[in-house]
Amino acid sequence: MRAVTDFLLRLLRLHDATRDERRAAFWTAVAFCGVLFAYYLLRPLRENVASAFAQQDLLWLFVLTLVLTTALNQPYVALVRRLPSHRFLPYALHAFAISFVALAAVFAGHEGALGPLGWQDGRDLGYAFFYSWVTAFSVCGVTLVWVHAVEWFSPQQGKRLFGLVSVGGTLGAMLGSKASKALAGWSYGEVLLLAAVAVELAIVAWWCALRACRTMGAARPVAAPAPAPAPAPAAVPSFARGVRRVVTDPYLRGIALFVLIAAVAATTFYYQRIALARELLFDDAARRSVEADINFWQNALCLGLQLVLTSRVLLFCGIAVALCTMPVASFVGLMAFGQWPLVPVYATVEVLRRMLQFGIDKPAREVLSTALGRDDKYVAKAVIDTAVLRTGDVLGALVNDLLLRLQIGGAGLLGFAAPLFAAWAGIGVWLGRRCRERSG
Repeated sequence: MRAVTDFLLRLLRLHDATRDERRAAFWTAVAFCGVLFAYYLLRPLRENVASAFAQQDLLWLFVLTLVLTTALNQPYVALVRRLPSHRFLPYALHAFAISFVALAAVFAGHEGALGPLGWQDGRDLGYAFFYSWVTAFSVCGVTLVWVHAVEWFSPQQGKRLFGLVSVGGTLGAMLGSKASKALAGWSYGEVLLLAAVAVELAIVAWWCALRACRTMGAARPVAAPAPAPAPAPAAVPSFARGVRRVVTDPYLRGIALFVLIAAVAATTFYYQRIALARELLFDDAARRSVEADINFWQNALCLGLQLVLTSRVLLFCGIAVALCTMPVASFVGLMAFGQWPLVPVYATVEVLRRMLQFGIDKPAREVLSTALGRDDKYVAKAVIDTAVLRTGDVLGALVNDLLLRLQIGGAGLLGFAAPLFAAWAGIGVWLGRRCRERSG
């Protein structure tokens, strides 16, 4: 038994971690598991709604999502100003759980197949809001967990332990995907209620993580402050101030540009997937089942990657190399899908892209945030993870709409993507170097 335990600890890069570090990382991972279980439970339903809308309506779904996520920043920043983190984080997650219960009540009388959706009546608008709200939760809920992590873990601890935190999220995503497929016969309202329960359980795990992090923080030697410029004592965090910090600080601006390009690339793949699903998958249950399968296998492979490679890539290859994986994989995937526009090819490309995104890219991006000051971690980071990310979605939708109107695809799409992905990788290399400099 001791040999097995030692093997697992080494596999997870926890053999040199303290007991407090292990407890803090474990409970943060459990909280992440609950949040992503809720999201992946709802994600196939969200994609089913997107497939029911016409292609030209996707842009407006992205615009509505941008409006909602930007609006959510206002109460979030107000909570940051007035409450310590251990109080406003559970408040925000409770609010999402309550919203799922409210949406379940709204959908109680709407059962059966969706059929074509538009913007004609209240039912269509309700499903459009559901799509955008679930997308907003996927950003804001995940951001809340990672904000907690980057506040309590140092850059070096993040390189060693964020792989384990990501494992928790991946397990939650796998369980949510399997549950969503198993519950394909459930109504939207019933699935929403189950998602609300998962979020509440995540809050319980977060409280356990907070206690462990406080113990870990008390045992950790006080480090020298980061060289980033500190805000004036009289200044208070606000959304506008967070935007100014992102625009004026080169490091934050680099992170924002990286996220913006990543969102444009993801939207390009999303447009390809929705068009294919609308053309080849006509049944609601079939679309939900295929999406759930893609989500499951993506996370199953991602779990293996996180267990074996994530922390090793971050520690030995560096953040710059880790941040270059998605630009390279996205370009190769776009070439493959352009050559063979088939459901199995797209499913394979999406599984591999998302595996690298959550297994390598996402933990590396969160390590970048450990070198930030408190206001930047809570406010500027939230601006990037919500408003900048969703702006990238809208920009990507505009670009893809234009490419469709001009009937540009195949080689033309690759010609558009090549310089964009090269810039994406170049920014990743620069950010990796700056993170190392700021962390000392």
